[in-house]
Amino acid sequence: MARPDRELIAQVMLFSQGFRTAESLASKIVPFFNLCDEQLSRQPHYDFGLRALKAVLASAGILKRERLQDDQVEQDEDVVEMEQIILIQSVTETIVPKLVADDVPLLTRYDLDICVVFSDFNADCL
Repeated sequence: MARPDRELIAQVMLFSQGFRTAESLASKIVPFFNLCDEQLSRQPHYDFGLRALKAVLASAGILKRERLQDDQVEQDEDVVEMEQIILIQSVTETIVPKLVADDVPLLTRYDLDICVVFSDFNADCL
């Protein structure tokens, strides 16, 4: 049975949520989920599959719409940074609360750090 192309699904979902940099973001978030699945401990409530990815992307879309309502203006030079912040916020709000205490430090290690995955993002990690 063929596996779904998670990166393509993430791109389509991000584009449908209004993200302009969907290709770039999808190429970062899918490897992050793969790393979480490989590196974090095995817990029965962990899900780093397509369902969890879609939940993070849907949450990011809600956050983007809320931010657009608040700001009303979207500058082209700010789009990349704003969209990365939104996706990082979505990950921290959706994935981090589900982690057991022993895995939270693992998430901040070099290979799983959200800010390392989004390496062109220059601000402090959320």
